[in-house]
Amino acid sequence: MANRYEDSRLDVVKRLVSVIAMMMVAPLAISWRIYRGWSGRESLFVTFSQLLSLVPGKIGVYLRRGYYVLALQDCADDVYIGFGTCFSHSTVRIANGVYIGGGCTIGMVDIGQGVMIGSNVDILSGRHQHARDQKKQLSDSREGAFEQIRIGEHSWIGNRAVVMAAVGNGCTVGAGSVVVKDIPDGQTVVGNPARSIGSLVAPDRSEKLEHHGT
Repeated sequence: MANRYEDSRLDVVKRLVSVIAMMMVAPLAISWRIYRGWSGRESLFVTFSQLLSLVPGKIGVYLRRGYYVLALQDCADDVYIGFGTCFSHSTVRIANGVYIGGGCTIGMVDIGQGVMIGSNVDILSGRHQHARDQKKQLSDSREGAFEQIRIGEHSWIGNRAVVMAAVGNGCTVGAGSVVVKDIPDGQTVVGNPARSIGSLVAPDRSEKLEHHGT
């Protein structure tokens, strides 16, 4: 009974701290939305993202969470975003129970429920961000083709991985792997480029049962 009471008090304190943190970063979120409406650019969003990434400890976690709840396209209020992690686009969706480690660079991504992302992971906005002109010269990055990457529910992305394509539900991406092609549900992939070394998806036995007449 006492433990439940202590847990309840702790939950109340956490919610209160979250509200205070959100109020502190609200001027930043409002400022960038006004700027975006006026200029059509996201540079101020990125500036505030970089600034808040440098706040250490639990205070930083609460401030970053509050800012992204207000500034991103969709962000759950229980996410963990580590020190040094920056977002380059506001068109990001983060579901409940997501953990993002420190030193990550996050592009346009839709992160499913329960996803865990290690430290120093780069999630790019697709594979073709820099277009080339007729002379094969690189054009401005703003003229590239950005793509919304999907990270499926309950997947794990290991430290220093680079993700440029969709990752299915329940996948494991090994540390240092480079994902350049979509990964089906339940796969474990490693290497550069990332290749499957196994599946966590239970095999479909329906065909075998029909074959044996059961």
